[in-house]
Amino acid sequence: MIPTTRERWVLSRWVMVLLCTVLSACGERETRKTFAIATGGPAGLYYPYGGSMASIWSKHLSGVNAKAEVTGGSVTNVIQVARRESELGIAMADVVTDAYLGSGRFPEPLPLRILFSAYPNIVHILTLKENGITNVLDMRGKRVSLGAAGSGTAVAAENVIRGLGLSLEELAVAYLNFGETTSALKDGTIDAGFVVGGLGLAAVTELAVTRNLHLVALTDDNLAQLSTQYPAYTGYPIPAGTYNKVDHVVQALGIWSAVVVHEDMPESLAYALTCTVYAHQGDLIRVTRVAQDTTVENIQQIATVPLHPGSRRYLQNPSGDCIP
Repeated sequence: MIPTTRERWVLSRWVMVLLCTVLSACGERETRKTFAIATGGPAGLYYPYGGSMASIWSKHLSGVNAKAEVTGGSVTNVIQVARRESELGIAMADVVTDAYLGSGRFPEPLPLRILFSAYPNIVHILTLKENGITNVLDMRGKRVSLGAAGSGTAVAAENVIRGLGLSLEELAVAYLNFGETTSALKDGTIDAGFVVGGLGLAAVTELAVTRNLHLVALTDDNLAQLSTQYPAYTGYPIPAGTYNKVDHVVQALGIWSAVVVHEDMPESLAYALTCTVYAHQGDLIRVTRVAQDTTVENIQQIATVPLHPGSRRYLQNPSGDCIP
């Protein structure tokens, strides 16, 4: 049957509406910018923390499709953000400070700003009770993992060792990630290792269940030496019972981590990202309890590096909506 003029008109209108709908949806998808968040290895806390932020931003900010990337850690992350290879990165205070100032392993300043401080990392100095290591100086001549190459853990470990009077040449050094470090301790191929992250790290928790974990404590003198040389470092007590059979408080080193962005990120975008994370902090906490410290009060725990203007704008009205 040949369609009538009226039927042809209705059909053509229906096709046009359908086509416009499809094209609109496609256009909407095309305008969603993918934001890469440089985090760390899957055995640490940066990756789930970054993944949670990615979910929050993708869900609540139109035009944003964020994803967490597995990386080597803090050093890699600040470099990727400075080169615009990642829009955001998570890094430890000492690394962020050196990168911003162009000191340490950074030959020139990097164009970074802090979006907000995330949570304090704890320097876990791991060994087994049978290895007989009770302080950092006992590591002389021992096989020690300093963390993955290019990670904030490696930077902190090297600073602790040098800051307390040892040289790397006095150790048999290995650069292993969290999982490799705890596996090597179990296998007896290293004597001690550094792991830096929030309390309750899965790799440390598992080691404490399967072996006789000993956390090497720092003395008050140790902490004074380190904080004098590295102002970003402070003492942080690991509460008794955090890890299996470690039934006493262990004095450790605390280093804040921050979410960093390129200094040229638009103010409106930085504002929206910051506001949205604080508005949905509960979603972060459900993924990792360290996010309890991701508060407005803690936004600027790294005084040596300026906040992004968008974050400063948020502080002027933290109860406002998150529309850029």
